[in-house]
Amino acid sequence: MIYIDELIFLNFVIDYILLSILKSIMKLNTKRIRIIFSCLIGEASIIYLFVNMNNFTLSMFKIILCSIMIFVAYGYINFKEYIKNIIYFYILSFFLGGCLLYFKSLNLIKYNYCILLIPVIMKVYKFFTYNLKNIINYRYRVNIYLNNGKIIYLNGFMDSGNSLIDPFSNKKVIIINKDVDEDFYLVPYKTIDSESLIKCFKPRKVYIDGIGERNDVVVGVINKKFNGFNCLLNYKLMEGIW
Repeated sequence: MIYIDELIFLNFVIDYILLSILKSIMKLNTKRIRIIFSCLIGEASIIYLFVNMNNFTLSMFKIILCSIMIFVAYGYINFKEYIKNIIYFYILSFFLGGCLLYFKSLNLIKYNYCILLIPVIMKVYKFFTYNLKNIINYRYRVNIYLNNGKIIYLNGFMDSGNSLIDPFSNKKVIIINKDVDEDFYLVPYKTIDSESLIKCFKPRKVYIDGIGERNDVVVGVINKKFNGFNCLLNYKLMEGIW
């Protein structure tokens, strides 16, 4: 048995954690007071306990209430981002609700103590969602067209730490770890604690899946293994894409 005051408190805490996790995952800028105010609005969701609603009416009520909560918490940037935030909020809600229902069904913990598990469950969800999102967003298929007519097919990773520019051609440098038969020249580059030179060549063209054909790049070659990819893309390639 759970009392109305416990339900109100539990509902507030769940909404606060969901909105906070959404803020972190989606990189949203907002003040804590807006999230708190949104959670207070979310308390209206317990009306279904006192008002008889059919499934359709209840679903529409929850969708409208969720939309208002997202607007109050994060504001309105554009329609696409607004809908995306609503969808992610529902995904988080379903994930958390499913986990709590699982624990309850196995009688592993009393339902009114489930609040203690919520932060742990959401931290785990955040970890896997964030890492999956990075894997999806930062990996690209890359085709490099060599000057001898050959094409090399690579798995590229968009590295935020690679913003190297060839000072001679003012082109962006992408880095691979494959041997190719091309005419090389040396490009200087700096790391945090050293300076060195990297062998580079000018390809005929480069095609990056999801970005398109790019003629503003040169290719650097190094003798180093990458973990899960063989092409290190230049983060400046994303300028004008996002």
